[in-house]
Amino acid sequence: MIAHLSLRSFRNTYLTRGLHTTPNAAPFNVVFDIDGVLIKGKRLIPQTRRALELLWENNVPYIFLTNGGGVRETEKAEELSKKLGVPVNPDHLIVSHSPMRALVPKYKDSNVLVVGGVGSSCKHVALDYGFRNVVTPEEVHAVHPSVCPISSCEARPVPIEKEYLKNVGKPIDAVMVFHDSVDWGRDLQLCLDALASKGGALGTVKDPEELQSTKQSVPIYFSNPDIVWSNEYPVPRFGQGAFRLCLEKIYKTLAGQELEYTTYGKPMTSTYKYAETLLDKISPLAPGPDGRRPKRTVYAVGDNPYADIAGANAYGWNSVLVKTGVFKPRGYENHHEHPAATVVDHVEDAVRWIIAQEEKKKRQ
Repeated sequence: MIAHLSLRSFRNTYLTRGLHTTPNAAPFNVVFDIDGVLIKGKRLIPQTRRALELLWENNVPYIFLTNGGGVRETEKAEELSKKLGVPVNPDHLIVSHSPMRALVPKYKDSNVLVVGGVGSSCKHVALDYGFRNVVTPEEVHAVHPSVCPISSCEARPVPIEKEYLKNVGKPIDAVMVFHDSVDWGRDLQLCLDALASKGGALGTVKDPEELQSTKQSVPIYFSNPDIVWSNEYPVPRFGQGAFRLCLEKIYKTLAGQELEYTTYGKPMTSTYKYAETLLDKISPLAPGPDGRRPKRTVYAVGDNPYADIAGANAYGWNSVLVKTGVFKPRGYENHHEHPAATVVDHVEDAVRWIIAQEEKKKRQ
């Protein structure tokens, strides 16, 4: 039976317990998507707080796994805390570019073009991760306004520091799209410039025969594949995946070959492995009688069948699809290509269904 816990008591309980799992934690975990599940743009979905209360009442460990990002995990956690009205531990939050930390050993001293986000936000993220030489499209545009004459240089309250411009003239070793572009024309142009350049040097281009017969000059990485995502607007908006599709089409048209790229985020296995590592830290599983660690039971709550549900299903998690975001069925029909374990109206119903499933297990 689920008792009601007031929001004030919930906050107090949260702060009293701390931010990590207690010894008597439930033997299963919940992983929440954020946009379209807990919030829509700047608006909190009404059932969100009650859903979190239910998890705390039942001592269920949970984390947040989103294809959003563009800022440090600490900043995202602080932003989410304000919207939810409860503290969010940044160590319990995975954004789309979090798994891209794995690229640091390979590119730590390389010159990396980091695309996406507002101003220098993603540059700060990359530097925090350990990339030492980072350049952004905004910085290239500031030094070379003619790089995209149809786009005006972004107005900044503070001019770009000269120290930030030191890598603009150096060849690009890799392109990393950390977040959604705020200037598609400029950023598509500069990504293509790097891909078609001679040795990564911006302002150069392979001759037509070489462009058609050789691979792209630099590797490119995307932090998530979402074609669309959900905010306050009545219908979904284009995401980073749509930007990638545009770049693929342009590159194929000019170079005559497919763009080679690596993608992180949901539904990619690398992101779920990263999440599993986080769950191992906050909710470790005791070895079974044979000394082996049992399989973890995880419920993933999401709104995007092609990201949240497809990824959870492929990784062996239990998927729960809510109707408050990208997925908009007429009734309670499941998704035709990536069906979830269940379809519910909102996140509170999702949590109630999860708890009910675990209660059934106890009675069996």
